[in-house]
Amino acid sequence: MEVQLERDAFSKGLQMVQNIVEPRQTLPILANVLLETEGDVLRVTATDLAVGARVSVPAKVASPGAITLSARKLAEIVKELPVAPLSLKVQENAWVVLRCGGVSYKLVGLAAEDFPAVVPTASPAWVALDGKALKEMLGRTAFAMSHDESRYALNGVLLSVQPGRLRVVATDGHRLALASRALPNGAGSATGIVPRKAVQEVMRVLGAGEEVQVALVENQFILRMPNFLLVARLIEGQFPNYEQVVPKGHPCRLAVSRSALAAALRRVSVLSEERTKPVKLLLSPGSLKLSASNPELGEAEESLAVDYSGEELAIGFNSRYVLDALGAIETDEVVAELKDGLSPGIIRSLEGEEYFCVIMPMRI
Repeated sequence: MEVQLERDAFSKGLQMVQNIVEPRQTLPILANVLLETEGDVLRVTATDLAVGARVSVPAKVASPGAITLSARKLAEIVKELPVAPLSLKVQENAWVVLRCGGVSYKLVGLAAEDFPAVVPTASPAWVALDGKALKEMLGRTAFAMSHDESRYALNGVLLSVQPGRLRVVATDGHRLALASRALPNGAGSATGIVPRKAVQEVMRVLGAGEEVQVALVENQFILRMPNFLLVARLIEGQFPNYEQVVPKGHPCRLAVSRSALAAALRRVSVLSEERTKPVKLLLSPGSLKLSASNPELGEAEESLAVDYSGEELAIGFNSRYVLDALGAIETDEVVAELKDGLSPGIIRSLEGEEYFCVIMPMRI
């Protein structure tokens, strides 16, 4: 194999896939990226067997072929190269000569035949989405993914494709975040739990304007956009019935400035217990009082003017959970829907129904 590439394009391609590679691998070849020619592009592939990604980089192919090289070292080298065309040439015994400007490297490679396959064999049923919209939906829910390995089915987001609607749901058992978006008619039905690492990679590579396609097939999640493909093995397990978790018929409804509530929560929670950051909310007509106390540190209290006309109600929440939910909302007016001091609360935007977060209360 012998190819010539632009340094910037190659460096960008390596950056898009190198996070897939884990620092510690059971198989030495998994520390490498696969470089293979196809037509007038060089395909760069990385995998950890659970998540894989492939990017295509424009290239002048003098002779076709394939080889694998250390992902970390190759990215380090290319990043430091001068901005000039670079060449890669495979020699005997899987050695690779890399030249750029006046610098050259001779790198040890591994045969491409041993690199695991990444691309699924079945033909997916693609769902077309706006890349920015998908990134927003994941950003509004990913914070609620569980980090408890004993609840493995919660260590990702549920992607639910239904006729006319896409839903993304995440929960850790203490809170649940849901984002939904209308889809063009014609989309089928499919559901799967996308693992955390794949969610993070999708959010990292998605830009602001491109159209992407997603599919759920053969226990895999697939994302495709021009010159890039990501494949992840879906999490096996039963995701909670999120529709049953969402409370119905909350009589107490307050509207408040998102930025004012977030700032007050941050100030008051400074004196709350460090592990769970509990803050008590006391609602009365036109007023919300936030308070926190710690026997070793003291007490804090702050009052806000809010749009509320219901009965007096006291409830406690983990302030971090409330701040996460508020951070996922872009508009400055938010609504909190409450029933009583022992029932879950709902936080949503004042303007729409496409995002909300359910938070379990705390006894304070």
